[in-house]
Formats: sequence, structure tokens, C-alpha cells
Amino acid sequence: MLVGITLGHFGHTFEWLMWQPLGFFSNAEGFVLLSGTIFGLVYAKLEQRDPASMAIKARYRAWVIYLSHFALLIFVALYTWLTNGWADDWHSHAQFIAQAPALGLILGTLLIYQPPLLDILPMYALFVLVAPGIIRQLVAGRVWLVLSVSLLVWWLFSQVIAGGHWRTALAESMGLGFPFQVGEFDPLVWQILFFAGAALGVRMFQQRLPRQPQIVLALIAMVAVVLFFGLRHELIHAPTFWNPAWVDRHQLAGLRLVNIAALAYTFWTLLYLARKVDWPAWALTLPKPFACLGRHSLAVFSTHVVLIYLTIPIQMTYPLFWRYVIGLSLIFILLALACGLDVRARRQRQAQSISAR
Repeated sequence: MLVGITLGHFGHTFEWLMWQPLGFFSNAEGFVLLSGTIFGLVYAKLEQRDPASMAIKARYRAWVIYLSHFALLIFVALYTWLTNGWADDWHSHAQFIAQAPALGLILGTLLIYQPPLLDILPMYALFVLVAPGIIRQLVAGRVWLVLSVSLLVWWLFSQVIAGGHWRTALAESMGLGFPFQVGEFDPLVWQILFFAGAALGVRMFQQRLPRQPQIVLALIAMVAVVLFFGLRHELIHAPTFWNPAWVDRHQLAGLRLVNIAALAYTFWTLLYLARKVDWPAWALTLPKPFACLGRHSLAVFSTHVVLIYLTIPIQMTYPLFWRYVIGLSLIFILLALACGLDVRARRQRQAQSISAR
């Protein structure tokens, strides 16, 4: 996911490859869903072992995420101020902070102003902050209650209140117009992905998921994936009554959620089948560097934001060949960072193990 997010944010260079290649589903949805799943899996274990520390660790994690966002905001503000007016053919993405520096920095600190690429960490921090109560409900077996409330909140804020544009309406009522940005992701809408993932993670920890996919559901999911793929890439002619709003990304429209669910079930089916294959040793080592990205996702994501902003002139002015070369080199930088952090963490665990003896 982080590889796709990085390449997808590198201007328009890799857009043909990274923008919704599998259907009406982007890397952002996968990142939020997977983050929720891992959170549910890890914090369900903490809840069982030490309920009091679970909430404390979640609050600490939310604070760390906020500090990461604040550090990125300071970097983006400095970058924007220092490069403002340098050239006519490129500029920082954070134009509001260039036009209103003090207000932009204050609103950014309060998580009200969210420049491009600085909108997912505030949402993630909010989810982590409120998640302990949700995890307790899930561990207690109230999965359908949690999902029902989550679905209701999604429906209200994506479809009902101000037609799903309540944040923009609120910003305009406060006199904060263009280029003020409230962030691409509405947390009250996107929470459905995070907490659906958390429910899945808790069920995984409790070993209460089916051991294998059901054939009928797997076939239905695969057919749905093929249909959505065809519609997305215009390989299938959309019916006359088709409405693009049904798969809208910002409001996570209903059919988009169906597409995401179908893809998730299909991936699970393929992973189940892959475990049945006797893979050669070299094939099993290929995913390991990319697994490091996931283990250090916050550091990797934050670094990717810095790299994307620093390479804005390259994204907007360089020839296509060099954009491909430099864009791909960012992935190797992030892999090196993640593997380095992994080695350091392993050494720290070894040192603690030795000192505890």
C-alpha cells in the first residue's frame, strides 16, 4: 500500500498505473482498512492481557501520530514559505499557508486546515484515540452493534447532512474559502473502513473467522471484482442509469464499499489458495523488505510526505524519463529506511533480552 501511495502521489507520472487499477478502490482505502485490521488484532491482545494499559497505549499512539503530523506541518509550512515565488511552473501544494501563513499554521495545528498529503494522519490519530472503547465492545462480542453504529454515522455524514459536504459548508460559513482545504478524507465517513477493519482484526485474534472462504461467496466476490474492474476501465459499457456518484471516493459511496468488500474477500481467497502452494525459498523472501514498510508505517508514511514535497519541482518540470527514475528511487529510499529501522528494533530487542537475563 505504501509503495502505491508514494508513486500515486508523485505528480501524474504513475497515475496510469496507481490510480484505482483494480476497480473503484484506491490505495488510501486499503491503507485505512488494513490499519484498522492490524489495530484490532494488536489491541485486542492488549485488552485481554491488560485492559488499563490498552487505553493508555492507544492514547500515547494517537499523541505520537499527532506529533508526526505537527512536524510535517512545520516542514510543509517552511518549504512553502521558502519556495513561494521561486518559479512560475511549479509551487508547493499548500497554497493557503503561503497566502495566510499565521492563520494556516494555527488552523493546521488545530487539525482544521489540512494541506494535501497531511490529511490522513489527523484522521488516523482520531480513530486511534476513540478506538479503545470500540475495541472493548468488539472483544465483548458486540460486533454487529459497532458495525451498525458505524454504518449509521457513515450514512448521515456521507449522504444526509449537507449532501455529504458538511465540512466544506462549515468552512464556507466561517469565511474560509478557496484555497482553504479541510482535507480529502472525512473521518466521520472513512471511519467505517477503519472500524470494519478493527472488527475483522478482533475476530482474527479471537479465532472466530471461518477457516476457509466459502466457494459461493468467493465466486460472487470475484464476479463483482471483474464487473467493477470492467466499469472502472470502461471495458464494460455502463448502463444508461449509471451514476458516477454511486462510486464516489470522498463520500465512500455505497457501491464503492461493495467493491472494497468484494476485493477484500477475493484477496483473502487468493491468500488461502497461495498457502496451499509449495513456494520455492527465494519466492518466500521477496515480500520481506515490503513487510518492513508495514511494520514502520508511520515513519515511512511521514518520510514519503517529505520526499513528495521536496520533489515537486521534478514532478512538474522534469522530462518523463527522469520522473520515472526519480519516482522509483523514492521506493528504494523508503525500503532502506524501513529495513534500517527493522534492524535497529531487532538489536534493541536482543539487548533488552540479554539485559533481562
